[in-house]
Amino acid sequence: MDTIAAFDLWSLARPLAGLALGWAAADDLCRRTIPDTASILLAALGLTVPPLQGAPFPWVTLAAAAALFLVLCVLHGRGWLGGGDVKLASAILLLVGVERAVPFATATALAGGALSLLYLAGWLALRKTRPARRLLRRFGGRSGAARLPARLLAAEAHRVATRHSVPYGVALAAGGLLTLSNPTGGAAWF
Repeated sequence: MDTIAAFDLWSLARPLAGLALGWAAADDLCRRTIPDTASILLAALGLTVPPLQGAPFPWVTLAAAAALFLVLCVLHGRGWLGGGDVKLASAILLLVGVERAVPFATATALAGGALSLLYLAGWLALRKTRPARRLLRRFGGRSGAARLPARLLAAEAHRVATRHSVPYGVALAAGGLLTLSNPTGGAAWF
């Protein structure tokens, strides 16, 4: 019985959360969609792990995540944020807890700023370089193992050059991973 009580559920939940965050980021980067399954998994982990470890149900975190969801829905309604980003941000807040909301928001904002600067630099470099985009498209037609990365690079170069959306799910996942990587609270670099 002592072995079961000593088992830390977070030792299983953390890698599972990391996989879900990586899945959400990769899907957002490749397809500009965030799977609902990833958000549901993160929210379920955030709501079930604390009670299973003996902590009270996280009502305050649930209320904060609901409030965040409503605020982000307004931003989504204005076209400033995608629907998947709204669900993912709320699910990550359920996972990290309200006590680490500020480090999560800070880490996400910094990752989003870095991602936006990278996309801006890419746009400045690619906006008048049709030959470079043509070359990237040509590499996208290769066969074998190099095909997928080359096609992703070609598609992303086209998105950057035509000023499509920035995959903010990548920044949300990075903020969540940085916050989860420090078990004492805050973010990993605080």
